[in-house]
Amino acid sequence: MKRFLILIPIFLLSLHLPAWDKPEPENLARLLQGDAVLLDTQDDGSGGSARIQILAHVPARSFWDVIISCNLAFVFVDGLQRCEVIEETGDRALVHQVVKKGWPIPTQDFVFESLREPYDLIRFGLVEGNLKAMEGRWQFTEIPEGLLVDYQLQVEPGIPAPRFMVRRNIRKDMPDLVACIRGLAGGSGSQAMSTADLARCPGEVEKN
Repeated sequence: MKRFLILIPIFLLSLHLPAWDKPEPENLARLLQGDAVLLDTQDDGSGGSARIQILAHVPARSFWDVIISCNLAFVFVDGLQRCEVIEETGDRALVHQVVKKGWPIPTQDFVFESLREPYDLIRFGLVEGNLKAMEGRWQFTEIPEGLLVDYQLQVEPGIPAPRFMVRRNIRKDMPDLVACIRGLAGGSGSQAMSTADLARCPGEVEKN
């Protein structure tokens, strides 16, 4: 894979993500129960998008540090085969990842750019690879009930994936991912919830 390309600024990408807003009362009730709440899910047969919120009981930096860690990515990203930080300067990083979930999903080999505003916002977008498009963000907001984590992702593979797999990735893998990260960050809020969160990690969790 080539390593020196003209980068695509994230604000010029064709995909547009909605702004953060306050959880609806019924969603807040679910968040307080520990649920990862899916919002605005879409799948079109070749790709999809989703927005998910989760409530954590930990400073934003603790959640943040898990997200940007290549070592921990092997725990929370299903099928991750490779994670390499190509370049990291201040609040910007280039990361190469290879994700292989097995048939019928093609191996995903890509580089993305991460732009960071500690400890409020992480934006990321595709630079190169065999994905057609990828864009997303993590947003962290302190509310009276705890740390509201808002994760949004839009992705389109280079080779169309089966529709049922796209739907599964949106409805199962994304909630598992954010719950796993919450557990790794120590933000589950109780021992029982921590155990439940870490059980959703697709990779092996190191025991203390």
